[in-house]
Amino acid sequence: MQISIVLVFLIPFMVVSCGGDKHLPSPNPPEYDPKKVFTTPAAPPDIPAVSGAKPTEPGSPPIQFPPFEPDPIDKGKWKRVAVHPDSLQQFNDLKSPCEALSKVIQGIGSAQLFAGVEGQALKQSLGSQAESVARSLDRHLFNNLRSQLGLAESTCPTPAPARKSSLDNPLPTPHLLLATGPTQGSFQLAQTTAPSPAREGYTVREGSVKLDIPPDAVGRKTREWRIEEGNSPSTAGDRKAFSLINGGYAKKCPVPDPAEEGGYAVEGDYEFSLVVDQTINYSNSIRTEYYAVGVHATLKGRVGDDAKLQYVDLDALLVAGRGGTNLPTRFAHQRQHIRFLPSNGLPTQFSNWSVSEWDAELGEKAPASSMALLMFAVTLLSGPIYMDAQFQWGTPNTCVEIVFTPETKTKKFVPNESTLVKAELRTKKEKTVVPATFKDAKELPRERNGTVSPRESKSQPDAPAMFTYQAPATRMKHSGFWVAAISRAGVAQAREGEWELAPSSYVLEFKSHIVQEPLNFIANPKFGMQLSSNGFDAHVQATVPLRHTKDRGWVGEGRMQYETRTTTQRAQCEIRIQGTGTTTFHVNGGSISSDPEPFAVSLIILPGQSGEVAETHCSSGNTPAKLKELFASQGVQGGEAHGVTKGGGWSSAFNVTRFRTFNWNKKGYEIGGWTQVRDSDVVAKKTMNVNCGIGLSRCQEETTLILRLADEPNASSSPPR
Repeated sequence: MQISIVLVFLIPFMVVSCGGDKHLPSPNPPEYDPKKVFTTPAAPPDIPAVSGAKPTEPGSPPIQFPPFEPDPIDKGKWKRVAVHPDSLQQFNDLKSPCEALSKVIQGIGSAQLFAGVEGQALKQSLGSQAESVARSLDRHLFNNLRSQLGLAESTCPTPAPARKSSLDNPLPTPHLLLATGPTQGSFQLAQTTAPSPAREGYTVREGSVKLDIPPDAVGRKTREWRIEEGNSPSTAGDRKAFSLINGGYAKKCPVPDPAEEGGYAVEGDYEFSLVVDQTINYSNSIRTEYYAVGVHATLKGRVGDDAKLQYVDLDALLVAGRGGTNLPTRFAHQRQHIRFLPSNGLPTQFSNWSVSEWDAELGEKAPASSMALLMFAVTLLSGPIYMDAQFQWGTPNTCVEIVFTPETKTKKFVPNESTLVKAELRTKKEKTVVPATFKDAKELPRERNGTVSPRESKSQPDAPAMFTYQAPATRMKHSGFWVAAISRAGVAQAREGEWELAPSSYVLEFKSHIVQEPLNFIANPKFGMQLSSNGFDAHVQATVPLRHTKDRGWVGEGRMQYETRTTTQRAQCEIRIQGTGTTTFHVNGGSISSDPEPFAVSLIILPGQSGEVAETHCSSGNTPAKLKELFASQGVQGGEAHGVTKGGGWSSAFNVTRFRTFNWNKKGYEIGGWTQVRDSDVVAKKTMNVNCGIGLSRCQEETTLILRLADEPNASSSPPR
C-alpha cells in the first residue's frame, strides 16, 4: 500500500466540499485504535500514546496527532535515501513567486489528489463530482496563497474556475487553507469565506486558539478544529473531525552557535500537524478511516559579519499515516535536512539536502516527490518569518549596544585635548562582548568640530576598537563623535552610538536685598514714651553648583550667607533685628531647556532660614502696665530691660509674601520665567521685585537669580541641555 502525503492535506477540503456523502471513506474517531480493525461497533479502547500528542484545549476534539518519531515497539532502523544531484534543480530554477506558487499547487493540489491507488479509489468514490472538487481546490488554494504571499492577480492569473456539480451549483469554498501571514510573515489559518454552515442533521463544533511562542521571537502558531456529529435518525453515528496545529517562530536576536567557534545563529521552529478522522454508520455498519500528517522542523539561521542572513538550516521529522476499517494503521517516517536562503519571497540556494526513511515492519514508503514538495512548502512559509527576524536584529540597538571607555559624557572638556576612547559591542541580554566592525565615525555636532580618528576600526572580545578624539578649541554643545557598529549579533548606531564630552555644569547665583522701614511711635502721649521697632537692611547671597539627575532634573546645594543690620531709630524702647551668618541653600529640582526646544528654565529653590535675632531695649521707668505685659510675654522684664529672641529678618520677609506659592510636593518655590542671556557665560537671569510690607511697615525686596556655565571660559554661548 502506498501512502500519499498530499492526500492527507486535502481531506478537510473533501469533507466540506463534498457534503459528507455516505459512500465516502471515513476517518476513525478519537477512540479508534490504529493497531486494531473493527467491522462492528465496539466499546472505545484506550487511545494509544503517540509522541506527537498535544494537550487538548477547552472545546477541542481529543484527537491524537501523528507521532514524529517511530514507535519503539516497531522493529526497524533509519536508512539513508539516495538523493539525485539534480533533484534540487526544480526549485533552484524558479524565477518568480508565481512559479513557486504553481509548483506548490501542483504538489498539494489536484495533480496529486488522485495519484496512486488511494487517489484512484477516492476519485471513483467522488464520481461525477471528482473533477469539480479538484478544480475548486486548485482555484481556492491558488487564490489564498497568492494573497498571503502578496502577489497581484494581474501578475499571477487564477487557474480556470471549477466546473459546476451535477446539481448545477458551484461547490462550496474550502473552509481551511494553509498560508503565510501578512507583513510580519507569521503563520495563520486563513478562512477564504465565512465558516461553512452546519448541514442538516449535523451539529457542528469548531474553534481556534493561539498557541504560545517565545516572548523574544517573531511568528505565530495556532490550533484549529472542526467536528460534525449526526443528530438525526438518518445521521446517528456519523462523526467527522479534524484538528490542525500550524505555525512557527524565529528568535529576534542571534545567539552564539556551539557548532562554530565565533558563529552566531538565529534559532527557529515550525510545526504542522493535521489529523482527520471519520466514523460513518453506513448500511448498519460502522466504517472508520484515519488520516494524519505531521512536520516538525527545527531551524537555524546563520548570520554573517554584515548582520545579514547567510542561510537557514532546516532539520525536519515528517510522518504520514492512514488506517481504518479493514486497513491497519501504518505510519511512514522521514528525516530531512535542507539548507536554503529566503530572498524576495522565495526560498533560494537550496543545498545540503539529505533524506532518511524509517524501515519498519508497519512502515510504508511515502512518495519522494510528495515529501520534497512538503519540504519546499515549509521553506516557503518559514522564509518570511526569518525576514521579519532579520529586520528585528538589524534595527539599531535592538540586540546589541556600544560600550565606551571612558563612558560617554564623563570626560571634562579641555580645549584641544586628545582622549583615547575604547569601543566594544555588547549583547543587551547576555551582556557578552562580540566581535564587531565600527564604521562611519564622524564628529559631533558637526563635521570638523574636533577630530576623530580612525574612521573605521574592528574589535574583538579581548581587543577593543580604539578611537582618538581631539576636542575643539571652543566647546560646543554635544562635542564628541558618532559611530556605528555591525556584527553577527546585530547592529548599533544612532543616539546610542554617540560618545560625548561631559555636558557643561551650571551654577546658580542667588542675591537678595530686603529693606524694611522701622515702625516708629515718637512721643506718643498715650504711652508717654518713644518706640521704634523692626527696621532692618538685609543682604543674602548664595552660590549653588547644579548637577543633573534622572528623577528630579537639576539639583544642588550650596552655602547661603546673610548679613542684616538694624535701621531701628533711637528711642526709649527699641526692637532691633540684626545678625550675620551662613546657612544652606537648596535647589530641589528643575529643568533647563534649549534648542531644539524653546528656551526655558524652571528651578525649585529652598533658601535656608536666616538666623537674625530681635533685641529689645527699654530705658523708661514710666512704661505703661499693658506694655510691660507685652514685653514680659517676649521675655523682657521691667522698665530698664534687655531681651534677645530669634525672629524676623530676611527669611520672614522673603517667605511671608509667597508662602501661598510654596510647592509641598516639590519642596520649594518654583521659579520660572527666566530671561535668556547670550554672548557671555551667563545663561539666564531672573529678577523679582516684591513689596513685602505688612500693615504699617513698608518693605521692599529685590532678588536676582543668575544661571551660569560652571566652567570652561572658552565654551560657546549655546548652553547644553
